[in-house]
Amino acid sequence: MECSEKSRKDFKHDSNHKLMNPKLLTRWFSIVSVILVLWGIVFAFFGLDILPVMNKDILLPWESALYGAIMMGWGVTLLLVGRIAFRRNDIELMKVMLYGLVIWLTVEALFSAYLGVWFNVGVDIAVLGLFSFPLIKKIRSQNAKNL
Repeated sequence: MECSEKSRKDFKHDSNHKLMNPKLLTRWFSIVSVILVLWGIVFAFFGLDILPVMNKDILLPWESALYGAIMMGWGVTLLLVGRIAFRRNDIELMKVMLYGLVIWLTVEALFSAYLGVWFNVGVDIAVLGLFSFPLIKKIRSQNAKNL
């Protein structure tokens, strides 16, 4: 009995160790992120209408709720990651944030223009400017110090 209990503990420790492998966790997170991006592309081009929603009348309110939830999550992510990037003076992280912002707001502005929602093109340009200014300013100042 004692031996089997010990082997269970060893197995549990060994399996936890394998799950804590940084390469495995990075790969896992990256794969899930790529899947999210791919679904974003699908929804951007084909809409949520491709989903098996029985009552099509709820699509617009549901899409609005999803859009709001995504903005909340993305806003919290930018707030927290941005504060970490500036506090640590992490230029690489600031560049990554800038790339994500440019992709998000460029794609959104292009679809808004294509669909004739011109006010949102203006909103996207303004939001990109508001987020980009401090990032670009800090990135450039760091680059100037490194020269």
